[in-house]
Amino acid sequence: MHVYIVRHTSVVLDGNETCYGDMDIDVRPTFEEEASVTRAALEGLSFDGVFSSPLQRARKLAEFCGYGFATLDDRLKEMNFGDWEGQPWAEIIKDEPVDQFFARYIEGVPPGGESLMMQYARVRDFFLEKRREGYKQILVFCHGGVINCARTITGEVRLVDAFATLPGFGSVTRLDFTHLED
Repeated sequence: MHVYIVRHTSVVLDGNETCYGDMDIDVRPTFEEEASVTRAALEGLSFDGVFSSPLQRARKLAEFCGYGFATLDDRLKEMNFGDWEGQPWAEIIKDEPVDQFFARYIEGVPPGGESLMMQYARVRDFFLEKRREGYKQILVFCHGGVINCARTITGEVRLVDAFATLPGFGSVTRLDFTHLED
């Protein structure tokens, strides 16, 4: 199964300073300009299934690109950072060295949230299900964390390195799940 996986466009919060995951935040006023680039990258491609995170930043991009009919799936949401949502990263990390914090957040669960491993499991479940259902080529509108989990599943990146290699806003990543083991 081949997957074209699209990250939403930029959002009204600054993600480098503010923690947001499954917070349902809106896109920036530059949305149409950014989304036009994404739509152009998808031109001429065909899919036997189109899916989206239910969060508005992914749904809006799916609709703009002509896929307002995309099937919404909660497994495609960004990581749930729980009580950290909307908080400045500087306050969350505080006195802990950044590398130690990110090593811990793979297994550790933020208060009221989920770990990266929990997100990875739900993302993997989604892609395995779609492959079992016989899809050959699908389009997915979602979030950077979901894309990095998918890239980890296909062996393109290690989970421990995923946060440091987020794909760009509005980017389209092609992944091959043909040889994925159940």
